[in-house]
Amino acid sequence: MNPGGMKLLRRGDIYLVNFRPDRREGKAAQIHPAIIVSNNQVNAQAVLIQVMPISSNLERIFRSDVVLPNQRTELKFDSRAQVEMTRAIHVSRLIKALGFVPNDLMQIIDDRIRDHFNV
Repeated sequence: MNPGGMKLLRRGDIYLVNFRPDRREGKAAQIHPAIIVSNNQVNAQAVLIQVMPISSNLERIFRSDVVLPNQRTELKFDSRAQVEMTRAIHVSRLIKALGFVPNDLMQIIDDRIRDHFNV
């Protein structure tokens, strides 16, 4: 178990996340799926992890986005990982597990992260 008392969180896990636990109003919906992108060592010990929001809106796909076919992720819809929206969250914001991103798609996400943050 990690410090948040949840099962071990793995890099590539897709969780439903509450991005606005304070219930503030805003343009984006409060609850979205997201991919855990922090490494497994951090995920096992930290209460803050890095996640990348996912959107099922495929009308406009940006250069940094990664398309996630639903047949490969267990999501209900084809979606896109939004690299530019990567952020840290407390593990208590994780609501429930939804799926997993396979290694080949995580490699593409890694490449986009490196490109986006110039590392």
